[in-house]
Parts: sequence; structure tokens; C-alpha cells
Amino acid sequence: MARTRLDSEDDFEDIAPDALNLLRRDHRLAEELFDEFARSAPQQLDPLARRICKMLRVHTQIEEELFYPAVSRVLTSETLLEESRREHAEAKERIARIESMSSENAAFGEEVASLAASIGAHVAKEEQELFPQVSASTLDLTALGIALAERRDTLLDVLGLHGDDEEGAANQRETHSERSPAEAPPAGPK
Repeated sequence: MARTRLDSEDDFEDIAPDALNLLRRDHRLAEELFDEFARSAPQQLDPLARRICKMLRVHTQIEEELFYPAVSRVLTSETLLEESRREHAEAKERIARIESMSSENAAFGEEVASLAASIGAHVAKEEQELFPQVSASTLDLTALGIALAERRDTLLDVLGLHGDDEEGAANQRETHSERSPAEAPPAGPK
């Protein structure tokens, strides 16, 4: 159920996120999911890879539908946006390949690792080059953040994912950090 009253600044941040902070949170979640994949037991690889793919589909969709069009109106050069769109297209091809196979396929782990590397490079470029330009622009990042959050929540619901994925990733991080090395699951395929 949605909250309607602002009890603190933290509540405001949850309800009205800045667009760049929302995208950064998604980036950290993707990094955590890829890390989790690398540490997971074989029986966990398929569902985790599917979750990664769904989360990335949602993230790329909100960027392409809302963020990039808004940003293109305030930037003087389209070069970074064109590169980002091309990187999204490449990521979508990798996602489709991953979704078409199972962990029993010898190339599965390599495909996920390749996706992780390309997403890592894309995130670095966005956060280091594009985000500073957007931050310095006249774009209303709060209004855009609200639109991104609403669209993201809708897509997550459609895909059967939950809005508490950041909490879920944090819980898994906590669980893994509490395990002794002898209890840790074997690493997935590299």
C-alpha cells in the first residue's frame, strides 16, 4: 500500500526519488545480483539469471522510454545517448541469449559473465560521463525520478518482481557475509 504522508526526509526520498539516485540504485542492484550469481550454487543459477535479465529489461526500458528522451532535450550533444542506446541493444541481445538457455548449457556462465562486463562498462560510462552532465542541466530530476519510479514499479509488477529487490539483495549480502568459508556455496561456472 502506498504511503501518503511524509514522516521524514527518508520517506520523501522513498516517495520522490531523484532520477539519478534511482538509476544508481538500480546499477548497484545489478552489480549485487551479478556478484550473487558468481557466488551461487548450481541449482540457484537459472532463477538468478532470469531475475537479472528481468531487472535489466526493466531498467533499460525506463531509461529508453523516459530518461533518455528527457535528457536529450537538455544536452547539447547526443553522442553519449547514442552510445547508451547501442549498448542497450547489445545487452538485450545477450539477455535474449541467456533467457534461451539453461545453466546446463556450457556457454551459460560465460554469457552471464559477458553481460556483467558489458553492463559494468555501461554503468561506469553513464555514471562518470552522462550523469554529471544531467546533474548540471536544468532538468527537473525529482519529477523525472517520480516518473521513472512509477514506470519501474509497474514493470516490476507485470514481470512478477517486487519493489523490495534492494532489500532482498541486502539480505542476501548479509547472509553471505555471515557464512564461514566452509559454509559458502561453490562458485558458479565462470
